Amino acid sequence: MGYRGVLGLAAVFSFSVGCSADLAADAHPGVVAEGGAGSTAIDPGTGVGIGGRSSINTGNGVAGGPAGSATCAIVSAAATLSKQPVDIILVLDNSGSMEDELDAVEKNINVNFANILQQSGVDYRVILISRHRKDERAESEEASTSICVSSPLSALEKCPASKPLNSERFFQYSIKVESTNSFDRILSTYNKKDQFELTKVGWSEWLRPGAKRVFLEMTDDNAALSIDSFVEKLTALVPANFGTVETPEFVFHSIIGVKERSPVSSPYGPGDAIEMGTCSGGGDTVANAGVSYQELSRRTGGLRFPICEFSSYDTVFAKIAQDVVTHSQHTCDFDIPLSTGGLTIDVTKVAVAYTREGDTSQFGQVLSSDDCQADAFYIANNHIYLCPDTCRVVETDGDGKVDVLFTCESTIIVK
Repeated sequence: MGYRGVLGLAAVFSFSVGCSADLAADAHPGVVAEGGAGSTAIDPGTGVGIGGRSSINTGNGVAGGPAGSATCAIVSAAATLSKQPVDIILVLDNSGSMEDELDAVEKNINVNFANILQQSGVDYRVILISRHRKDERAESEEASTSICVSSPLSALEKCPASKPLNSERFFQYSIKVESTNSFDRILSTYNKKDQFELTKVGWSEWLRPGAKRVFLEMTDDNAALSIDSFVEKLTALVPANFGTVETPEFVFHSIIGVKERSPVSSPYGPGDAIEMGTCSGGGDTVANAGVSYQELSRRTGGLRFPICEFSSYDTVFAKIAQDVVTHSQHTCDFDIPLSTGGLTIDVTKVAVAYTREGDTSQFGQVLSSDDCQADAFYIANNHIYLCPDTCRVVETDGDGKVDVLFTCESTIIVK
């Protein structure tokens, strides 16, 4: 459902689970089962909930009528809001003009990037595509334009080192990235083993199912491959991890040769026009403003920063990390437990109750995101997703409460 801001719903979300006739002997009609904080009251004998625009009937999904069965007991299980995992693909240019920038990245990636992500509680992973530094920077041009990441992000105790050492949070695919071939490197290494054989599959091995994809590109030049070609080839990769050409499912941030704003660490947002001017801070010179990367950032909701201001990378990395944190918290998405109380959940029998100022109304289930409408939700990948219009209603109400009810009959809306 794309990026969405943090929402502070007041109550714990509760799941109420419809069960089989085998449990009927344990059900006591007219008695509401114990639930988590803020549970919606449901009579297990009639299936009728409290009123609203459409009072919830767990028997048939229709307001007002009886369920017609006393064979459904209601069992509640508390559930908490989940944060979506984030896989961050960091792509760093290793060309000869990048010495100061790569040094600044090394100094900031742990303190002002990984540390912020760690403290936020976000389930993150950094996948670095860039040449590993094996020697002291002063020893050669190769060493001065390579990068070595140490602990706590990676498993290396100190840098430089003979090869990268991956960790639970960090994975490096070591390869030289030239000034204009970042897009090509991303594509060619996806399903190809690396020189250190940390992966024999390609960096695709390190992507996690269901995680948000965030790219962070850093270069002082422009891409040789066109944006359209890149997106077409990226979304065609197997396994599929980046959506479709029509609906890309990734965010692309860029630190490039774009002209500084005031203050110099202030980003260009998705709504800001392409900036053709180039940066010059820190005595740096750049090839161009990285127009291709700018446009891809704009299309995918990413931020753009000037690469020249490497003395301000602490602020830049902190802002990008904070953007990742903010948009990984999907309060219009809910995990579905596989089972609760020994019962298997039927995802076709779901209702969502929304309570505001004592008034409870029902959101109905549609078959997919393509069928979305007002006051509706859909289920995909073992998640409940409020439809965009529904989410906007809930987002505007900081005191509202949502209860997800697993009922005895289908509540699916068929157009």
